[in-house]
Amino acid sequence: MLKALRFAAAIALLSGASFPAFSAESSHDMAGMPDMQGMSMPAKAAPAATVYHTEGVVKKLTADTVSIAHHPVAGLGWPAMTMTFSLPKDGSVPALSVGEKISFTFAQHEQGYQLVSATPLN
Repeated sequence: MLKALRFAAAIALLSGASFPAFSAESSHDMAGMPDMQGMSMPAKAAPAATVYHTEGVVKKLTADTVSIAHHPVAGLGWPAMTMTFSLPKDGSVPALSVGEKISFTFAQHEQGYQLVSATPLN
């Protein structure tokens, strides 16, 4: 992943150096363009959250959270631990029970980590 970030940074630097005419120094004033009034610009789409997968055991359930003792999550560099995830408000995760072994996915959101899916393991 670090290699990919370095590559992206190098491309960004090379792009700016190769095309100085398109630098951030140029600006355009659209205030005098009457045909642009009332035109709305699309909001920037939120980047898709990265979804991580691991397995674990359900330790505690509340109305909107689940605590899971889970295996390491290599994509985040996390060791095995117990943590609490928020449940999606749309009810897309099946009913879980304390002590149940599950395979699950989760993603980071503004308020923390949220369960995306859960599948019981037999």
